[in-house]
Amino acid sequence: MITPRRRWRALLGGAALAWVLPGAAAGQTTAAASQLLHVAPIAFLPANNAAGYVVEQGGLGRLCSHKGAGYFVAPLQLPDGAVIERVAMLLVDTNRDALGLMSLVRREPERFEVLAISPVSAGTTELETLASADISAPVIDNERYTYLLQVLLTGPGVCLYDAQVTYRSR
Repeated sequence: MITPRRRWRALLGGAALAWVLPGAAAGQTTAAASQLLHVAPIAFLPANNAAGYVVEQGGLGRLCSHKGAGYFVAPLQLPDGAVIERVAMLLVDTNRDALGLMSLVRREPERFEVLAISPVSAGTTELETLASADISAPVIDNERYTYLLQVLLTGPGVCLYDAQVTYRSR
């Protein structure tokens, strides 16, 4: 039996769940090149037991809510001192009565703080990129905080395809 602790260990240690691509962010001229971290949908764990969801294609596809609203959380591992420039999610929303959004959160043992939040999905039935470059505390401090991505999918027909974090190392 896979316990929640073992699943977290597998997610944190799994190289296939998140990958980094070097490359400059559009329109940015910085001393250090920006890097793009992809967080696969399978890395997001349900944060409430009321969520009915599926990760399609044997865990390799999109994360879809099929019953009720669901919060999904994935740990974010970046180098200490890295500067987050942008967070984004790619999703399809085919339900005009539901929505999707993503937030970047940093957490201490007794409290948490939302650092960025994406716009809400528009229900266009097209692949949408919902992004925010407005990060309230962009410098990673692994000594004090744990960083998480939280996705909210509020109903059937709202599916996460990818989560992305653009950052640069100091």
